[in-house]
Amino acid sequence: MLYFLQVLLLPLICCGKFVGKHSFVSKDIYGKEITNEFQLVHPEQITFAADNPLTDPATYHIITSLSPTLINNDDVVTVSYETNNVDYKDWIAAYSPPSAINNITYHVPIKYGWCDESDNYTTTGVGSMTFNLTNLRDDVVFVYFTGSTYYPVFMNSSEQVVSFNNINEPLRPRVVATGDPDVYTLLWSSATSETPTMKWGSSSGQYTEIVSAITTTINQSQMCGAPASTVGWRDLGLIHHANITNMVSFASLNIYYVFGDEQTNDYSREYKFYVPPAAGTQPPASKNRGTRAIIYDDFGRGSLDMAYTWNHYGGPSIFTTMAVTEEIDQGTVDVIYHGGDLSYANGYMAVWDFFLDQIGPMAGSVMYLTTVGNHESDTPGTASLYGNQDGSGGECSVPALGLLPQPAPAVTDEPWWSYDVGLMHMVGMSTEHNFSVGSNQHAWLYNDLKNVDRTKTPWVIFGGHRAMYINSDYGGGEGSDINVMEDLIANIEPMLYEFKVNFAFWGHNHVMQRQAAIKNSVVVQHAEESTDTDGNTVWLHDDPQATVHIVVGTGGKYTTLYCIIMLDCPVLLTAVAI
Repeated sequence: MLYFLQVLLLPLICCGKFVGKHSFVSKDIYGKEITNEFQLVHPEQITFAADNPLTDPATYHIITSLSPTLINNDDVVTVSYETNNVDYKDWIAAYSPPSAINNITYHVPIKYGWCDESDNYTTTGVGSMTFNLTNLRDDVVFVYFTGSTYYPVFMNSSEQVVSFNNINEPLRPRVVATGDPDVYTLLWSSATSETPTMKWGSSSGQYTEIVSAITTTINQSQMCGAPASTVGWRDLGLIHHANITNMVSFASLNIYYVFGDEQTNDYSREYKFYVPPAAGTQPPASKNRGTRAIIYDDFGRGSLDMAYTWNHYGGPSIFTTMAVTEEIDQGTVDVIYHGGDLSYANGYMAVWDFFLDQIGPMAGSVMYLTTVGNHESDTPGTASLYGNQDGSGGECSVPALGLLPQPAPAVTDEPWWSYDVGLMHMVGMSTEHNFSVGSNQHAWLYNDLKNVDRTKTPWVIFGGHRAMYINSDYGGGEGSDINVMEDLIANIEPMLYEFKVNFAFWGHNHVMQRQAAIKNSVVVQHAEESTDTDGNTVWLHDDPQATVHIVVGTGGKYTTLYCIIMLDCPVLLTAVAI
């Protein structure tokens, strides 16, 4: 019997992003690695022009206009500004709610940008900047700073604010697996809701099923450290969960749905969700394809505005979103697997809103599976395996699991799971929690792989965040690439070999690498060059006797060509990306 599986590794397309005149630094002035632009902002050091002896009293900095001031979700606002004392360290920041500027030394902005990105600012003192704003359930005010983000001087704020037409608009759909193949969960966010409700049906505009949702929240007290618990905190609104049942009978079909509040009749636009093929089945013959997954790690969030974002990583993810959404619209995707390092909020909560807004067209249209990475999980004093690291900025997996729940049995401190999609048995482990022999995670993973029914799901796809095999010379400490590789090879690889796992996907390193079939750092089988039916040169494994490992840490990265030197592997993989 011929089993057909397609795995699409994204990003796929080559696009450009305006990076700007201010290159993104890799470390701050204290030597800490920078993975989020808000780490460069030091609100505790903000001074005010009137109180700063270095400020020339004849200097003025004015935000002259905001346009438009009444917007919808995802609209772009142009901020115009003017000064008679230009400095390359001048910047504009957006704050929400506006009351945040009353205690501005305790808050970071939701976005910011450098004034000299406007073409003639340095010569005329006049400029404008665009901000793409997601609905944050409150108004937005803008502040004009000078003195850099390290020693900011508050010069002025906008007289106007930007308001949203409907601050209670239901937004950010994402459909996740519960663990029961007959039940999925739709989540969305809003400011308030009396009777949160989802309506769905098998035909566009005809919603025969009405589902009442439950509502949860994430509280500041649940954060495990700064900045999530301090300057980075921003309320995430209400999180609604509606269970969609009887999904097995809709396998490989579309359902159509809206979500919102029944009492106010405030509903979203219609979304179309493709129900993935049931375990052991393929998509219908009309699709002329096999089971198809899109797989990436290390994503982040980006935009096409002039705001300063982490362009080294995360900003380009907007193009991955565009590419994946196009694939989904063409009906070529059954499931998305995002293997950790999701939003890169790193404790700055507003980033989660922008991230969820960006992935909505994907996560609201096909099933979205996730695992945790260091930037969701790692926090000292928690269940994290790497207790001396603080990659999550104090989040300790709470926002990640609260906003994007994983299939059962995953919970915050034990986030591992498996799920069947078509011919694939997909397994998500946590490299951020104890996986050694004898641990709860190891025992669960072993039992899960032992009981896979290969007559139904002949393809076993395994994933975690940090890589079991990676071309890297970073070693010598807890959490280093080499140490993690050694630990995964010693503790996890034996079960991958015993139960004949086909593929293992990893991230963490922002590269694309594919190893040969390998066991205990020794190549078992090289891929062989071949030609497909379209005449393209491809590299094939014919019944490899070990797992093929692929690093896909390129969800939000400009990528290039990597050679797997340490494994003496002649196979090169070109990732053409954004």
